[in-house]
Amino acid sequence: MVDLTNYLGFSLRVAMKKIDKNLSQQLEVYGVSIPQSFILFSLLEQDGATLKEVGNKTLIDSSSMTVLVDKLEKDGLVERKLDSQDRRAIRVFITEKGRDIAEKVSKIGIKFNSQLYDLLGEGNQKEFIHGINNIVNGLD
Repeated sequence: MVDLTNYLGFSLRVAMKKIDKNLSQQLEVYGVSIPQSFILFSLLEQDGATLKEVGNKTLIDSSSMTVLVDKLEKDGLVERKLDSQDRRAIRVFITEKGRDIAEKVSKIGIKFNSQLYDLLGEGNQKEFIHGINNIVNGLD
């Protein structure tokens, strides 16, 4: 019988499912999903970015971006405006309500990130990050 835990890809998938579940539960209080939180964080950094710029930064494809931004806009967290220089481009702006939610969600993310680092153990943190970066940069 094959032990799936011998496969790194399987173990990474199990870890990501647990991370997604845990973080999603924490964000649920604010009505925001993990990908939506990435969009809000991106807009905190560069308000008025185009949908394409936000998608590239957050690694969210264009069809998913549209659905996610639709929900954020419906909830009053962002607003879309046509670019005055390029009518094909849509810029996304964070609202005051969105900024407030993003700052609260950011605190959850920081605390959760700290929890993950603690679980790695002090001696393993740098090596783990280095290994993950090697995988990210080594695979297409």
